[in-house]
Amino acid sequence: MMRPFLFLLVIPCFCSALPAQIPATQPPRFELARTLAGHRRFVSAVAFSPNGEQLATGSWDGTVKLWDVASGRDLRTLTGHTMAVTSVAFSPDGRLVAGGSDDTTLILWDAASGRLTRRFEGDPSYVVAVAFSPDGALVAASTSHARIKIFDVVRGELERTLEGHSMTVHSIAFTPDGRSLISGSRDQTLKIWDVATGKTLRSIESPDRFLIYSIAVSPDGRRVAAASSGGGLKFCELATGECGKTEVQGNGQPYVFPIAYFPDGRWVVSGSGRGIICLWDPTTGKVAGRVQGPSAAVEAIAVSPDGRWLASGGDDDHARLWHALP
Repeated sequence: MMRPFLFLLVIPCFCSALPAQIPATQPPRFELARTLAGHRRFVSAVAFSPNGEQLATGSWDGTVKLWDVASGRDLRTLTGHTMAVTSVAFSPDGRLVAGGSDDTTLILWDAASGRLTRRFEGDPSYVVAVAFSPDGALVAASTSHARIKIFDVVRGELERTLEGHSMTVHSIAFTPDGRSLISGSRDQTLKIWDVATGKTLRSIESPDRFLIYSIAVSPDGRRVAAASSGGGLKFCELATGECGKTEVQGNGQPYVFPIAYFPDGRWVVSGSGRGIICLWDPTTGKVAGRVQGPSAAVEAIAVSPDGRWLASGGDDDHARLWHALP
């Protein structure tokens, strides 16, 4: 049964970190449309399909679920992992779903049937994050042993291993042109890699020496947002490596875990503890508003391709869908 709508207004963050000047264009407002129940442990990963019609959720219960966004219906459960699922992603054509896990494997499933099509193994460390290249030919997996593995999707073979980080690589993302891969690590650095050669093009050290937990590349491929253990976001220019001043959430939360760009690049959304979702203005690097949801910590977040939906995963074993208000 669909849960009743809970009206939530995005309001400015009235706190010491509130920007002195609110952007002229206000951030979108969202309401909690429905709560997705079915996982038995933390929902640690969420991802929309390219057409925005389905949502994939990964959980510490070792499963990935596919949901119908319009109705909230549980479509199917994807199995094969034996430990917590840490990351999920749809292929650009929507045909495949990738899941990374603490069981050290990366699995691909057929999204339509739920059939397991390929299992990548070989690195004796947790798979922390997964990402498809924009053309869908490659899938990358970062590990707790500081490596990034890039696999050929069709041939099922390891293309190359990226080495250079010294600690867990928490987050990875391809640039829109597919030529570069960006990684954020516990070693307090961002790295830009050449996908074709595996060489490090640039290494950006965290200006405030905080751990980097999550990254998101802007739709135009010019900037990367990085969430840190200091409770803030950094916006860095990929061409120069320069990072703007760090703003903190100002809601008493020392960590920012998941972040995502809106498809038009105008906003970045982040999640943290106490159910708080913040919206950031990338041009100023400041918090522009927030949504206060249920008190569960937000472990994962995603924006639909049309920008009309937010999805979040919580430590209360539920995923949630938030709809944009007119």
